[in-house]
Formats: sequence, structure tokens, C-alpha cells
Amino acid sequence: MSDYGAHPTQYGNLSDGNLYAMYRESVYRSLSESQKLDLLQETVNRDAAARGEAGSPRVQFENMPSRTDGYAEKGVISVNRDLAVNGTRTATYQGKTLQHTINDYNIQSLVTVLHENVHCYQDQIIDGTIRNADPQLAAEYRANDFTISMVQQGNNLDFGSQYLTGETSNGYYIYYFQATERDAFRWSEEEASRIVQELTAKYGMEPSFEAYEKTLQANGYSVMEAEAIQRFQNPDFVKDLNQVLMNQYYDTHKSVDARTERAVKNEMVQSRQALQPVTTRSLSTGKEQQNMSFQYTPMTVEEYDQFLRNAVNEYYVHAMNDPNMSKEEALRTSGEAAERYLTAVEEYKAAMENNAENKIGAVNDNLNTGGPVEQASAGAVNEQTEQTSVNTGVDAGTDVGVSNSEGCDEDVGLGGDLDL
Repeated sequence: MSDYGAHPTQYGNLSDGNLYAMYRESVYRSLSESQKLDLLQETVNRDAAARGEAGSPRVQFENMPSRTDGYAEKGVISVNRDLAVNGTRTATYQGKTLQHTINDYNIQSLVTVLHENVHCYQDQIIDGTIRNADPQLAAEYRANDFTISMVQQGNNLDFGSQYLTGETSNGYYIYYFQATERDAFRWSEEEASRIVQELTAKYGMEPSFEAYEKTLQANGYSVMEAEAIQRFQNPDFVKDLNQVLMNQYYDTHKSVDARTERAVKNEMVQSRQALQPVTTRSLSTGKEQQNMSFQYTPMTVEEYDQFLRNAVNEYYVHAMNDPNMSKEEALRTSGEAAERYLTAVEEYKAAMENNAENKIGAVNDNLNTGGPVEQASAGAVNEQTEQTSVNTGVDAGTDVGVSNSEGCDEDVGLGGDLDL
């Protein structure tokens, strides 16, 4: 169920010029919270129509951490209320509440909804709602969704996330330039800059416009691209990054820069680990720690199990058909992948259980201290009780029986085709 649809506003009859004029600093500051929400909603309505989306996402304000401007999920764009309404970022440091004023919050609010609507557009391409998208972009977006694949790094096999969260030392650049974020950053910047230029030409320069221009000079798309090329010593860094993801997802073998490939694969593995539902650890974005726009809902144990089983099955097919790999090597590495699958599922299950226990503990603490009680979902862990088999080959096959309700039991025997 999603919130794509018609979301009429009080500004629906305004021309584009008059609508965007409301992003002038003096006008935007004078708007009430509901008026600002309607302005952002109407902006999204028009952007969605221009992109050919099936319906428009619904825009809402939400209280968020200071470093998050917004996110999109299931046809809803959530925008940081402090940023869009008050023009501030609020954070707590060593017990003190710190507040920072955002001088171009009118334009940053515009950029945020444009950025998040690009993600909504991408979601509709990925799920097939939009069918006339550029085939190359559609392929890149599907290879950059929240899915899991087997990643081979030298002699090591592990599971990796196709969506990258920026966990490694240069991970922010990898996060920024993966296909879905690349286009969200670039297209929202281009559209916001176009609007600011038109407003400047008509009404003159304003302090908020100058502040936005300074932001672009420091962290704009072209600046970030130049930094990434320098860091990775690869003029084709952006292209190669996304080709690595496509090679992984589609089992293709197009040539890429070796250093970039190693960095992306390492990021895939660490991103997959970071996306586990551990409440004591927040996702990082490496260099900037800024404004990540995805909203990740942890999978159930069953869903995670299925994702990993699919990844191992796909790897087995790939290995058995790889002309550069002997049958013995294919069977051996597939067996390693199957063993890694068992370990990963148990780790994920433990993380989910720990997550549920932490929520219950927080509720109990609040009950004992008289603090606010948040609803805890002890049912977050849906334990798998069925028996599954991992068979890694006819001759050398290791038949591994997995019973997730009682832990991992390994039985060695003759196997057939890999079928998780």
C-alpha cells in the first residue's frame, strides 16, 4: 500500500513562476507551517507530473535527527520539520542542546523534496509502474535496490548489499555516486539551481540564494565528482562504480578499474552488515555524515533467509558455468557460500532478537521510572521452523540441513544440484 495519488493544495492554480516565487527568502519565512507544507506538496505534484509518475507522493513533516533532511518510502516524502519549518538543525552534544541556523533553508527544503521525489520516480521504474524509462537507467536502478548478492574478493566469499550506505573510509563517495543517489543529487541540484537563477533574474540576489551558491561551491555535484575521481585515481569512477553493481546483479563481466571494483565490493559487504537491525549502531556516511535519504525497514528473518538463499543459488549457477573456474573450484566455493549463508542467517536472527529485547528493555525501564512508554514489537522475530537444505554439487556435494528454530545442524552427505 502506498500514498501515490492526487494531493491537491491551495496553490494548485498558481503558475509555475508564481509558485516558485514563494521560495524567495522573505516570502517563505512568512508562511505558516501548513502553507510551507502545501508549497512543498505542490512542488512535488508538478515534478511528479513532469516525470510521468503514476500519481504524486504525499509530503509530510516529521521530527528527524539533525543530519537527516528527509526520506521517501512507499509514496510518502517525509521532510525534517526543523529544517523546513524553522530553518534550524538541533542536536544534543554532551548533554547540551545545540541549534544551528540554516541560512538557505528555503532552498534546502526545495532541494529535499525534489531529491526525494527522484527516489519515488526510481521506485516506480524498479517496480515496473513506469515502463517507458531509459533502459540503461532502469537497469542501473534495479541493480542498486535493497537486494543482496554474493561478493567474491580474492579467495573470500561474502554477502553484499546492492544499495550502499557509505561505511568504508571513502564510502561517502561510493554512496553519493551509486545510480539512485547520483541522479537524485544531480537532478535535484539542477532543478533547484534553475529555479534560483530564474528568481534571481526576476527579483535580484538574496542572501539565501548566495548561501545556496556557496553550498554548491563546497559540496555540489561537480565538486564531489572531481573529489571522487581524485580519491580513486579513476576518471571513470562513477561509471565503473555502477558497472560493478550491474556486474554483480546481472552476472555480467564488463571490465572496470580494479581499485574501484575492490572498493565497491568492500563497501557492499560492509553495507550489508550495517543494514542489520542493530539498535546500538547508527548508519554512517563516511566523509560527510550528511543527510542520507533512504529509509530502510529491516527484513524479517524469513525474508533475509530467502534473499541469501537466492544469492547462493545464483552464485552456484554462475560458478558452474564460469569457463575460468574448474568444477572442483565451483563446488568448493559454492560450499563456502552455503556455509556463509548459515552463519549470516544466524547472525541476522540474533540481531533481530537483540533488537526486540532492547525495545522491551526500554519499555520496562520507562515503566519503572515513569518515563514515556513506546510500543515494542516483540514479534519482530518470526522464527523459521521449516527444514531447508543446501546441496553443493553431485560429486563433492555437502548436504547441509538447516533448522533455524533450533540453530544450525550440519549433516555431511551426497548432494545434488544446489537448491536452497
